[in-house]
Amino acid sequence: MRRLLLFLLFVGCILLGVTLTKAGRNRDVYRSICDLTAERFYKENEKLQNWVRLCRLQATQIPVFIRADRLVEQMQNLMNTLSVSHFSIYTPAEDRKMWKGESTDTGIRSRYVEELLIVYRVFQGSSAEKAGVKPGDVIVSLPGIEQVTPWGAERRSGIFKIKRGEQELDLTLAPSPLVIDASPTVTSLKNDTALLTISSFRAEFFDPKAWRQVVQQLQPYKHVIIDIRENAGGNFVAMLRALSSFECAERLIGRLVQPRKLGVEKAAFDDNVVDAHQLRELELYRSIGLRTFKDYGCYRGKVTVLISNETSSTAEIFADAMKFRPGSRVWGQPSAGDVVLAVWYDLATLGNGYSFSIPEAVFLNRQRHELEGEGVFPQKELFYDRGVSLSGRDSWIEESLRN
Repeated sequence: MRRLLLFLLFVGCILLGVTLTKAGRNRDVYRSICDLTAERFYKENEKLQNWVRLCRLQATQIPVFIRADRLVEQMQNLMNTLSVSHFSIYTPAEDRKMWKGESTDTGIRSRYVEELLIVYRVFQGSSAEKAGVKPGDVIVSLPGIEQVTPWGAERRSGIFKIKRGEQELDLTLAPSPLVIDASPTVTSLKNDTALLTISSFRAEFFDPKAWRQVVQQLQPYKHVIIDIRENAGGNFVAMLRALSSFECAERLIGRLVQPRKLGVEKAAFDDNVVDAHQLRELELYRSIGLRTFKDYGCYRGKVTVLISNETSSTAEIFADAMKFRPGSRVWGQPSAGDVVLAVWYDLATLGNGYSFSIPEAVFLNRQRHELEGEGVFPQKELFYDRGVSLSGRDSWIEESLRN
């Protein structure tokens, strides 16, 4: 009996040690966010100082038994109180989706048009495509929840009630792994017009040779519609390469400024998409110009840029610059207003693939105007037409073709 008690005591001590180690690790994660934010956040003011004090206090109060998702939720709720974009924690799944285009969902993309949730895209190879979902379908109900939402249409598993014209369908769907190709594509439309879809400014999509070939495809057309409605941004230099083909000259479109940093200004970013190189430049300079480059081809025709509230980050900078280009117009809905430069840091102690981002520089456009929190306002506001959407077509593109 005594040996059994000693053994149980020994095991209990080990479990207690493991528990205390895990609790200490969770508090270390929390404190690391507090400390890095205090050091690197782009604006130092009383609001930040109060936030850091609260953050460090909460770090000491992390419960011993807390799941990783609850810890992330608690930290993110506190980060949200600073009300700035790109101040976020990313799970491994979110990290893969953002940087690699890997997702696990049904493959449905839908939007509200008046009171209806209408499918506007179905990804090839997805569960939705295999089940027969089509653009123009109305999502009537989703499994397990009362409200139908775009997020639920992507993530729910079970029977989806769909209306297609007068038909009512019950389709069984489940999220499945997808790799979404977000590389730029050119589609020929009528009236000497091409549609250029740029879904992301990730660096790998803007290899100089490949991008010049895209620009070459545009040359026969008098009008190009550039669709960046779902573009959540990406690499600054990749965006500048794309913009260079429409500016057709070296032109300063704004600056990235680190308000807390002392030091000199640099005229422009190097034409180098490697993240580590760009971060080294940020370490060396307080302010760096965003200037377009030579030798990326040139399109001089009419351009319509389509933006929405999902257009964010470097895509907003692209749209803002295009408003100043002769022969261009920006139509749609106001963009997200998420226009800061953020630096990503690993949260390896929380688990592989966890990371968080801190906004460390702010963008000022050529008029020295800060877009963060405001976004880009279109020169013409567009609204989706219900009848056109139900037919599986895009009313914004059709209106751009008419005018």
